Amino acid sequence: MFFPFVPPVRRLPAGSAWLLVALLLTGPVSQAQQRPVHPAAGRPLSLNEALDLARTQAPHLQAKAYQVQAAEADIAQTKTQRLPSVRLSGQVSYGSTNAVAGTMLPVGTIIPSSGSLSGVNSYNVVFGSMGTALMEWSPVTFGQYPAQRARAEAARDYAQADADNELFTQQLRVAQTYLDLLATQSLRQVREQDVHRVSILKKTITRLALHGLRPGVDSTLARAAEAQSKLALVSAQEQEADRQARLSTLLGQPGATWQPDTLYNRTLPPALVPPTATHPTLDLQQRAVDLGKARETVIRRQYRPRLSLLGATWGRGSGLSYNGTTDYGLGGAAPTRLNYAVGVGVVFDLLDWPRLQAQAQAENLRTQGLQAEYRQQQLELSNQATLAEQRLQLAAERARQAPLQLAAARQAYRQKLALYNSGLATVVDVTQALYGLQQAEQDQVLTANAAWQAVLLQTAAAGDFSFFFTPVTP
Repeated sequence: MFFPFVPPVRRLPAGSAWLLVALLLTGPVSQAQQRPVHPAAGRPLSLNEALDLARTQAPHLQAKAYQVQAAEADIAQTKTQRLPSVRLSGQVSYGSTNAVAGTMLPVGTIIPSSGSLSGVNSYNVVFGSMGTALMEWSPVTFGQYPAQRARAEAARDYAQADADNELFTQQLRVAQTYLDLLATQSLRQVREQDVHRVSILKKTITRLALHGLRPGVDSTLARAAEAQSKLALVSAQEQEADRQARLSTLLGQPGATWQPDTLYNRTLPPALVPPTATHPTLDLQQRAVDLGKARETVIRRQYRPRLSLLGATWGRGSGLSYNGTTDYGLGGAAPTRLNYAVGVGVVFDLLDWPRLQAQAQAENLRTQGLQAEYRQQQLELSNQATLAEQRLQLAAERARQAPLQLAAARQAYRQKLALYNSGLATVVDVTQALYGLQQAEQDQVLTANAAWQAVLLQTAAAGDFSFFFTPVTP
């Protein structure tokens, strides 16, 4: 929430007494001659329009949408794992046929040799060919495939919840910056009025000093006061420019200047009970827990066997005939013997249990950590809802007291001014009344904005942004 800076009440130096006298004497005249202050030109923008721009133009929201689409594609890819695989291969070789007897285990790369056994090495070469078609389908995985699909769907749900939570958070950022921009514009207008008032004051004091009615130091103090008021205006303009740039970034619009709807500075929201809804942050946290459980299930089911149906056909050709004669031409370049086979296979890694158990335990601990974070989020949101309700009540009380404070401050200022003109009050008394009036005017212009800030905090705790528009929806 935007909190304006209010200077503390302090005593003026002794040399500034004449400056204050000139201020008191010229105050009514400066107010009568005060010119209207026009707001900085900007594109009119309602809060609904700002939220629509953020939803459609913000790059990071578009990135979240792409992540959801990617998760949907992962589900489609998981579904294809139920399809059978058919692998085709073929080769033609030209080499020697020195075969030896013996068995080799499949470690590393082993190139088999075929041919008839011979007592000596022969470096005569012949053609050989091989073509295969292997089909494998695993219709029974004992729960492995359903677990993988459930994990993909949980990842999709998490991506969608992440996108929804980011959109809700973005709406809160936009509304917060929108209200802050309104507050800084109100303060900037106050600073502009101060600059105009002090400028008239400086001219009056300078004219009195030139005629010898006031000491020359008063004109110096008047110039210092004018410079100070202009510096305060520059600071307010810097704050407004910062909110303008921040709002443009949130809306995905570079270099734009905005003029928010002053409704939120003019009207007070009624007290309403927020709806009961699933908070996007809690939903995201729950989806993360569900995804962790799905991952753990996949790991544990990897230990189960897999039943596969197999089918293959292959053909071979060789330049070496069955009786040991060699064809040194192209006789083995094409397959001459065809075969086929069907079967059922089971794959089960007996000693893989310790590794998978350790992985599942690690995933289970991560899931428990996510559940603890979920409870922490619940606690924070519950306390935030309580705080939002208290702030809304305080904002309503502030709205009731601010007009009374302003009226009393104006009356006190006029009374102190009259007493000072009669010689019955000191400069310090009038100064304190003046600072009190400035504080009351500042509180008055920010009263409605502070109330809407409290409604925004209540909306953030409720998790339903439509609640923010309930007070302004006919």
